[in-house]
Amino acid sequence: MRVIMVKGFSKTGKTTTVTQIIKELRRRGYSVGTVKDIHYEKFAMDHPGTDTYKHTQAGAQRVTALGEKETDILLSRRMDIDAVLKYYKEDFIILEGDSGADCPAILTGATEEDLAKRMTDQVIAVSGIISGKLDHYGRLPVINCLEEVEKMADLIEKATEEQKQEADVILTIDGVEIPMVPFVKNTLKNVVIGAVKALDGYEEGKEIAIRVKG
Repeated sequence: MRVIMVKGFSKTGKTTTVTQIIKELRRRGYSVGTVKDIHYEKFAMDHPGTDTYKHTQAGAQRVTALGEKETDILLSRRMDIDAVLKYYKEDFIILEGDSGADCPAILTGATEEDLAKRMTDQVIAVSGIISGKLDHYGRLPVINCLEEVEKMADLIEKATEEQKQEADVILTIDGVEIPMVPFVKNTLKNVVIGAVKALDGYEEGKEIAIRVKG
């Protein structure tokens, strides 16, 4: 799993940047998940009067709404971003908004003052409204994702390559990813590959998934 953040002030082009990156990464064959960080105190997905709202008010700490076309899991608390990411398994996760994650970031802004206020060492590129005015901001490239999204995707792939290498073996228990040191990862990988490589259907370099119910 490779994680990238798109952050900046409101109405500076974050969502436009995110949606263009999603489309390009999907075009390249990657699976993509997103997390939207909403800094609005009164925000809630559920509303008073609904059955799920009544469940929460009665004391349920986790409520799931099963619809015909979607499933919504509602928690009555804010989760740490690292805890949230344990529920994802896509190739790329794009975080819209500053969730505090330690990962490469794209900074959007309308002015250079915007950029200066939100700049951190994690930023690898600048985008958003200001991309119509600048080509570079200091050492950073300024990329208009409406016109040069391929260039941005190339940069994202390069900046997150190390994350991909670290995540070539993933262990989950009941949907929650379990951290492993490199020695355990390598041991588990070698055991699995050794066991299945003689089977029909095995192809080197392909993803192997095993599910065990304890």
